[in-house]
Amino acid sequence: MISPQHNLAVRLLESAVGRGLGGKVALREGDRGWTYAQLGEQAARVSAALRGLGVERGHRVALLMRDSLEAAAALLGVIHAGAVAVPLSELARPGDVRTCLEHAGATVAIVDGDLEPVLDQVRTELPALREILCMGARSAGERDFYETVRAAAPAPPVPVESTDVCLLLYPTGAASDELRGVPHTHRTPLVAWVSFGQQLLGLGAEDRVLSVNRLTTYYGLGTALFFPLLAGAESLLVPEQPRSDVLFAAVDDFRPTVFFATPSVFSQLCHDALADGRQTPLAGLRDAVAGGEGMPERLIPRIRQVLGTEVTIGFGLTEVFQFALAGVSGPAWDERPGTCGTPLPGVEARVVDDSGRPVGADEIGTLQLRGPQLFPGYWQEPRGDEFTADGWFLTRDRFFVDLGGTFHHCGRVDDQFKVGGKWVSPVEVERALSAHEAVWECAVIGVDDEDGLIKPLAFVVPNVGHEPGAELEAELREYVKNELAPYKYPRWIEFVDQLPRGPNGGLLRYKLRPGRRRRRAETASEP
Repeated sequence: MISPQHNLAVRLLESAVGRGLGGKVALREGDRGWTYAQLGEQAARVSAALRGLGVERGHRVALLMRDSLEAAAALLGVIHAGAVAVPLSELARPGDVRTCLEHAGATVAIVDGDLEPVLDQVRTELPALREILCMGARSAGERDFYETVRAAAPAPPVPVESTDVCLLLYPTGAASDELRGVPHTHRTPLVAWVSFGQQLLGLGAEDRVLSVNRLTTYYGLGTALFFPLLAGAESLLVPEQPRSDVLFAAVDDFRPTVFFATPSVFSQLCHDALADGRQTPLAGLRDAVAGGEGMPERLIPRIRQVLGTEVTIGFGLTEVFQFALAGVSGPAWDERPGTCGTPLPGVEARVVDDSGRPVGADEIGTLQLRGPQLFPGYWQEPRGDEFTADGWFLTRDRFFVDLGGTFHHCGRVDDQFKVGGKWVSPVEVERALSAHEAVWECAVIGVDDEDGLIKPLAFVVPNVGHEPGAELEAELREYVKNELAPYKYPRWIEFVDQLPRGPNGGLLRYKLRPGRRRRRAETASEP
């Protein structure tokens, strides 16, 4: 049944107002704050403005914006209009933006002025993109976001089915030839809210939420925006990159009760808290939550001792729009590699062998998930063998389950790995490196730094006439930084005479092993 009440924006914007919280601050960004009523009005104006530009139910609207009050209103306004929000990472390169917008079939884009040049470089290659709303300096033919929204009178929400798609997410860092859009319906975040926001974390109107995860990800959308709004809580958006000084200042000023970040951010905070002499700066939290990438077991006691908090550790996927597994750290977790806890309420999880049969305790297999929070299938692709006939989703992650029922992560089925919560494809980094004249051939793997966090390591066979050494290593690192998103560059480069290959010439990536030199953890000054 089509109804305005099925529109996700209605639940997000009106649930708190209906409880008498309309005058309460919903979102903060720096010194600015919008109440629930103000956020609802801004979203309804964006919705009306988009409909005035011809956006209809099901149309895709791209958002290339930093995490700001306007970004939140724009995203909610797209959903309010019955359209599909397509948030893109602020770190995306022009080619990434072109590929995602083309794949999504976006007809309208909303963009920050500082990020507009990225879109401007490829807009002529996107014939379906007919309107661009820009916040700040803009190119010819683009509309001013503020003027357009200000001129629109708030409109009622567009009626939708609960099964209509309202979000189309592209996992950050996927290579263009591996791109898959993950759609979610108006119903999915509400299901995720019950199991994750309510039953796991117990978020309420008294909470103050600080999530440094971007609104372009399932983790950030849920923890920084959707779940706090459904709880009637107050959330702080951080447009800047999550440097330790920014986050420590936010903790001191905002006094959050719940803090969400990736393990990489927690590691950075531990490093800089020790360097600055800060004593347990997160001790005042009710809950600290880590997700978005694997949690090294040796980082858990550092978080406890240096930051002053235990941490809820979770394993989630864009396809599930939340954590599928989670648990609270404690001394028993410190030496148990890859511990991810147990399934959340409403989530079914099992580990299977290559034939799809469940394996026994302590046997490694592939994780399968089932539940109402699962995505309906990849964008514009027929349901394939990623789903079983009885609805199990086959992930690309290896796990085992111990005798106590706790799940332990053992890596990826494929060669991809996460850096700071964002996917890195070794093939993409290899292509970038191979374009440099000094590289004959190369291979990239993910390896642990001294904190146990995964970073890219490149093995390079130098081209004739190029001398391996520290100078060439620095040059190649900078080259990749300029070609790809900065988090993808190889932190270390090892020069070798040849790469391991099989009888047919294929690269045997599993035979690559890092040398013995110490791989220090990155500091906040590094990208």
